[in-house]
Amino acid sequence: MRVLALVPGETETQLSFFPIVNQIKDSFENAEVSVVAPPSATAIYQLSKGVTEVVPYNFEASNSPADWANLLGIVRDREFDAALTLTDSWSIALLLWLSGVPTRLGYSGSANDLLLTATAPRSAEPAHHSDLLKLINVTSTPPALSVNVPRKDLTAVDAIRQGNGLTNGYVLVYPGATASGTTYPTESWIAILKDFQQRQPDMPLALLQTDDAAPQTVAIASAVPNLKILRPDTPGQTAALIAAANLLVAVEGYPLALAIALNVYTLGLFTGDSMAQAIAAGEDRLVALTSATGTLADITPDQVLKKIWSEGS
Repeated sequence: MRVLALVPGETETQLSFFPIVNQIKDSFENAEVSVVAPPSATAIYQLSKGVTEVVPYNFEASNSPADWANLLGIVRDREFDAALTLTDSWSIALLLWLSGVPTRLGYSGSANDLLLTATAPRSAEPAHHSDLLKLINVTSTPPALSVNVPRKDLTAVDAIRQGNGLTNGYVLVYPGATASGTTYPTESWIAILKDFQQRQPDMPLALLQTDDAAPQTVAIASAVPNLKILRPDTPGQTAALIAAANLLVAVEGYPLALAIALNVYTLGLFTGDSMAQAIAAGEDRLVALTSATGTLADITPDQVLKKIWSEGS
């Protein structure tokens, strides 16, 4: 059984698809799963054992006819038995129809109803893509999100931790941007970290600097003495740094989802209903702090600190 999944969206969206990949692998003997994902998000599949191949394709860009034809050629050459698309794009639906894939699944609407073999209503719940698998009689519950960290990344992170004096645990913060591009205020992060240092001076503090966290890093680091700045080079290193932490404090995003998969105690700052909350549902090691106004900045440092100390007491 060769299955193709076309998954638009950035890293957090791709992570939410990991359980579906594993559900396919569990449901069909010798199943092989290939994924088409945006170029900026393909690297996260280094953490999945279930994906055979990842094909980069920018769903949002105005792709040239050559880009579209190249993807069509790849799909035809692989002779897939089934394809799942999370888009309702005319160009993708037409591509799948022309590809000759016999079973083409997607959400109802637009061209999908005309060019796919079966469709399902799009769920109000984010990341519930197992609805598409029900169209081919897969009714099992998707497994929990899990990731596989490559050994080379574990080795690299051991060296990073030793170089920063973080061999006996640390608290990690992730001040990146949410999927909508919003950030938690720099001054609020500084207030939280300074309070933590006063109460727990012997517990090291570290900041996870990804590309989207870089704009705030300089200001936070200059205001918080002895803060360690950790710059992972790969998704595997990001996961390994999170796995070694005693606690992660993070805005909604893929580091938070990784922490849940790795069973790390996490305090998540949420704007409201989100994909990250859907991934986190039922997780007892996650404490969710949701803005009452839907604006991340309206979560006060005092609210965050009360959660940290009440949960840790």
